[in-house]
Formats: sequence, C-alpha cells, structure tokens
Amino acid sequence: MQQKRIFQKAELVILFAVLSLVYVVLAWHTKTVLVGDDRLFHMERLEEVYKNIGSGHFISMISTYSFGKVGQAVNTYYPWGNLLFYVPIRAVLKNPISAYYIYMVMEQFLGLVLAYLFAHRLTKRWDVAILFSILLRFSVYILFNDFGRADIGESWAFVFVPVAFLGLYYLLKANYYQGSICLVLGLSAEMYCHVLTTIFTIGLLLVVYLLTLRYQTEKKKLLLALVISVVAFVLATLAITVPIIRQLGVRTVIPTSSFFTEKEIGFGTLVSLSFNNTLGQGLPNVGLAILVIALLGFLGLKKSNLWETYSYILGVLLLAASTLLFPWYLLKNTPVAHIQFMWRLLPFATFFLALYGASKICSVYSWHTNGFKLIILNVFLVIIALGSIESFTTNQTKNNSVATTATDFMTPYTHRLNAKGYLNSLSLNQAVAESVQYEDYVPYAANVVRKKVFYHQIIVNKYKYYLSASSMKSGYQAMTYKVGNLKNKNSSIVLPFFIYNAKDYTAYVNGKRTTLFVSKHSLAQVHVKNKRSAVIKIRYNTPMLYIVARVISILTILLLIVGLIYLKLKRMKKSGQIK
Repeated sequence: MQQKRIFQKAELVILFAVLSLVYVVLAWHTKTVLVGDDRLFHMERLEEVYKNIGSGHFISMISTYSFGKVGQAVNTYYPWGNLLFYVPIRAVLKNPISAYYIYMVMEQFLGLVLAYLFAHRLTKRWDVAILFSILLRFSVYILFNDFGRADIGESWAFVFVPVAFLGLYYLLKANYYQGSICLVLGLSAEMYCHVLTTIFTIGLLLVVYLLTLRYQTEKKKLLLALVISVVAFVLATLAITVPIIRQLGVRTVIPTSSFFTEKEIGFGTLVSLSFNNTLGQGLPNVGLAILVIALLGFLGLKKSNLWETYSYILGVLLLAASTLLFPWYLLKNTPVAHIQFMWRLLPFATFFLALYGASKICSVYSWHTNGFKLIILNVFLVIIALGSIESFTTNQTKNNSVATTATDFMTPYTHRLNAKGYLNSLSLNQAVAESVQYEDYVPYAANVVRKKVFYHQIIVNKYKYYLSASSMKSGYQAMTYKVGNLKNKNSSIVLPFFIYNAKDYTAYVNGKRTTLFVSKHSLAQVHVKNKRSAVIKIRYNTPMLYIVARVISILTILLLIVGLIYLKLKRMKKSGQIK
C-alpha cells in the first residue's frame, strides 16, 4: 500500500513537471524573451538580485546594478522573495533566455502542485484536484500574467493563494495548528512576491470567514487561532513591511492611479476575449473554459454543497466586479484607485470558478466510470491554452523583431530579446537607461530632474555635464564616480544618485570618508577640496532595523516549516506509514 502511494505521487510529480515544460516550450522555442508589458521592469529586478547574491551579499534595498544605477529604492517598496529562485538557475545555466524560461517552469510546477494539494484536501478526490489544477494554471489569465504582462511579481504571488485558502479550510475544520501554519505560510509567500495580491487574498479570506460564520461550532477557538495567525504573519513578513513603513517618512512618487479609470474593461469585451481564449498584451480575460463555467454553472447549483455554492457565487461576482459593470469610476479619488487595474480580480474569479467547475464536472464524470472522458477534457484544456500561446508567439514573431542594434538595445520595449539582446538591453550594460526611467519610488523632490539623473547628469559647482559609462562603476549598494578637471579649490559636486534617508548613506572621496550632503532635489552631494580629480563613492548601508526584521522573519518562517513537518510526521506515524 505504501509503495503504491509513493508510485502515485511520483506519477503526479512527473505529470506536473511535463505540463510545466509544455507550458513554456512554444515561447522558449523562439530563443527569445517575448515582449510583455512589464518585461523590462522585472528583467532589471532579476539582474539586480543576481548581481547582489553573486557578489556574496543579500538583496539590496536600492538599485546599483539596474534601473540606471541611480540608487532607486525599488526593492524597498516592491517585494523580492520570488527573485531568489532565479539566482541559482541563472548561476547554473548562464544563458539568460534558458534561465528565464526554467524560472517560469518552476513557477508553473509549484502552481500545479499547490493547486492540486489544496483541491485534494478539500474534496478528497484526486480527479477533481488534477482538473482544478489544470483549469486554474492553464487559464488565460495565468497565461496573460506570464506572457502578455510578463509580471513575475503577481504571477508568483498567485502560486501561493491555494495554500492560504487551504489554511482557512483547516481552521474551519477545527485543525487549528495545521490551519494556522498553512494560512501564515501561504499569505507570507504571497507577501514576499506582491503586496496587492496579498491584500486581495486577505479580503477574500475574510469574506469566506464571514460567510461561514453561522456554521462555525467553535467560534472562540477559531477566532483565537486567527488572531495567532495574524501575529505570526506580521512577524514572518517584517522583512518586507518594515522597510516600507520606515520609508513612509520619505515622500516618494507612488505608482500612478490614472490607470484605474483608463485601463478598465467592459463586460462585453471580457466575454468576447474569453470566448476566443485570447492571449495578448493589454487583453485581460479568463478564457473559454472559465467563462463557460461562469455562464452555465448555475445549472448545477441545486445539487451543490455549501462550498461549491459559495465558490460559484464568489467567482461570478468577482468576474462582474472586474469590469465596468461595477461603478469603479466613483472611487477614482480614493485610495482604492492605487490598485490601478480592477481586472486584477480576475485570477480570483478564475480560482473560485475553476474549483466549482472541477467539482461539478467530476461529480458527473468520475474517474472510475468516465476516466477516458476526463483525460480528454484535461488534454483539451492544455491544447487550447497552447493554442493561445502559439497564436501569441506567432503574432510576435511576425510583428516584433529581435533586438540587434544599439538603438534596439537602448529602447527594446517592442523587440524580442535573444541572449545577446537580453544582456545588452539591461541598463547595467548601457551608458544611459533609456528604457527603464520609471518614476515609481523616486524621491518626490527628485522627480523634476529625474530624466537628467537617469542620463547621469553631474553638477560641479554650477557647471553641468553628463558622465560617461567608463566614469561610473557599480558595486553592491554603492556607486563609484570618477570626476576630473576640477578647477576650483573647493568643488561642490551633485551626483546622479537618489538619497532617501541621509543617515543610511556614507560618502568617500579618494578612499577617505567625507560628509555627505543632500541637494534640494534629494541627490547625493559632496565637497572636494584642493583636488584636480576625485574618485567618489556613495554607499548605502542597510539599517540595523532591516537586518533585525529579516532575522525575525527568517526564524518565524523556519519555525512554521518545522512545525508543519512535525505535524506531517505525527500523522504518518499515527496512520502506520512510518514507525
């Protein structure tokens, strides 16, 4: 019996591994990274982390190998946990294109496994779990995030959503220890990838909790477990939240909220795109399978249990709420507008509708009586997903050329990138960061001179000129500048480097520490006396508060993982699987 279980698990692992490779093979076959809305932004983030860890350090809170090498605090505000998976892949493979797609294979594999575990624990049926995994992970919105948007933050965050809902399920079933651990680990993993996805998940978890309130038999114990889970979640995510909270004291440019009213979609558009299983840039939808479940699922509600009913209702409501059927325009001047795109609700609609659809389909066509039909259905779902990917890649092959020239590398947004193009288009390897001049997270005072900073303008006294690539050198949390032809005895030099909290930075002139000043535009400024030339280094020093927060978070997460392993071993021993 034990050998049979091991064999079945091995089969699942192989199945999901093959499906994950199939998922990327058509795009990988082009030997390029395809054009995606957020591709360049996340390529820069991946490179920064790769360089940080490759130099023997932890992830930097500012950007000195990326985003124009101007010290922009991207990783202070944007979670970085999922980037860690990329580093060993890139270190082994070297080829950035292969590393990029293997990284995507890993994401899809984890997504399939965790979706399966959630559905299997909930339904106690492996056929439902497999169908749910494929419905979810091969849905068009997941493809849209991975290919159309190339948004690795949201893509990776959604991988862990099933773990958070599994935790709530365990809690509702009075399995408090395992429930709290899964809930905290799931939400924490999300938080280390994408803050907004975590906020959406917490909101929906709260909705499910309130919907089940009348059916809860041990309300006080459940509430206590949730409170403990909240505390553990706070501790586990201090490494992300502490830098963000501390930086609230610095006025910075936040991501634009204008998209909130400019980029929303109508319900008719969503239906049309979904019916065609359309994959493309700026074309969010749920795909044919999920739409059919949404439109016809009401036929099975009479014979549905509680969680099936709630799954369908929540899925349909979220689907409608992601479009202009809901008057989001009325909230354009509220904090809600910073969500930017309300179609970010679509993956959650997909989650609930895929769960409902898998359960209802398998109640009609079970594996034991209609196994062949289920196989055909799963294969069909994969094929239509591949059809969408093939259409997407073919369209790009025809309309988006491979970057080959210096001009292409400088502005590669509309170009596909092969290995050479990938490396040459990174701002680390360019004199000017033409394509990654993002205003997000720039000090507010610096925004008026942002373009000049990205072009590496230096001001010596009142004389302005632009630094060459050879006069700048990137280092871990540091930039070194070679400045010559200093004619005055006392030179005031303003460098193209953002300063957020001045006490976090130190400056050196010709190897000796000197006083760091901050210009009125929040840029690094130093004074050089009696020198014709100078080598100036600006270094960012990770605040001790951040280090303490990281240690607390790591210890909390390790403790939770050990606890989960202990509970697993305890169950296996009780069932006789181990002695």
